[in-house]
Amino acid sequence: MLPISGETFPVTAQELSTALERGFSAGGISAPAITAEGAYPQLTKLSIDLTGAQLTRDDRLRSFDGASAAAVTAEHFEMFGEPLYFEKAPLKARLAGDGVQMRITGDPQVGSLVLESAAAGTVSVEVTIEALESLLQSLAAEAAAKQGIEVKKTQLTLKQEGPRAVSFRAEVTAKIFVMSAALALTGKLEIDDEFNARLSGLGLDGDAMVTNLAGSFLRPRLQQLEGRTFPLFAFLPAGLKLRDIEVTVTPALHVQARFGRGA
Repeated sequence: MLPISGETFPVTAQELSTALERGFSAGGISAPAITAEGAYPQLTKLSIDLTGAQLTRDDRLRSFDGASAAAVTAEHFEMFGEPLYFEKAPLKARLAGDGVQMRITGDPQVGSLVLESAAAGTVSVEVTIEALESLLQSLAAEAAAKQGIEVKKTQLTLKQEGPRAVSFRAEVTAKIFVMSAALALTGKLEIDDEFNARLSGLGLDGDAMVTNLAGSFLRPRLQQLEGRTFPLFAFLPAGLKLRDIEVTVTPALHVQARFGRGA
């Protein structure tokens, strides 16, 4: 669902663009360019550019369901951020579809544009290993600082484990008092049918002293994360059924899928 906001429901392509801009803004999301082309409600193109948007673990895009107010179609729809930032880590995210069917729901001030179906489309998320290392470094430093531990370095290794899964090993070098020690977080990441990442098999190993010290506050957190899912594309419309989901490890971690009525 994509948020819309305005005094009245849109009746032109320009009014739809403005309503979407206001909806994203109300949710704290910057959308530098939203364009709708064609004779509303049968658009030739709807493009939502989220490049530069800053997202955190606490951000949630507003969405409002309700009775259908209007049907909207687009010969081509795209929504992308190249890059957008999650916890300051840059990633590339893109959703594109042809022959897209949508509907407007809710009230004009707090409504939604819901993507219901498409003839064909793709969705992808890509993040470099370096960006993931930087993200892990900041998250580890935040958690460790509360225990008087200084995180000096983080190195991430990914290994392909089938078409939808990768195993990972994150090696952290930390300073405790005047000594340096190593700790490693290991586990597996799998992508489900809803384009969520699921963590499993989480474990710790490394130097005994730092493992015992850090484990006392990390293991309860790992137990909370075990089996938990995280959405890879926060703006992926819930009604779209994905297929051909694939994870690849190159110099970057790339997750992609297809959707739509076409083969």
